[in-house]
Amino acid sequence: MSGDPTALRMAQAGLKQIEDAIVRLLDRNPQGLRNAEIADLLDLRSDFRGNQRNYLTYSVLGGLLAKGKVAKEHAIYRAQSGPGGEHR
Repeated sequence: MSGDPTALRMAQAGLKQIEDAIVRLLDRNPQGLRNAEIADLLDLRSDFRGNQRNYLTYSVLGGLLAKGKVAKEHAIYRAQSGPGGEHR
């Protein structure tokens, strides 16, 4: 198995764009959104018919939670802002 630095940079840039899109969407929906709603609104729904639907957005939301950029209460996600409204 060997890595590819260009592929890694491309993947990380794509991840950053998805993270930014999710935070932007949550900023515009202060009431919060569920994972399925985020996946629908960003057209990132899973075609998989098993139990793990919309895992891409779920996984990215987990990273945003860990970074303190979003908050979760029950199944609702909201953008997490710092002082002055900037994102953490």
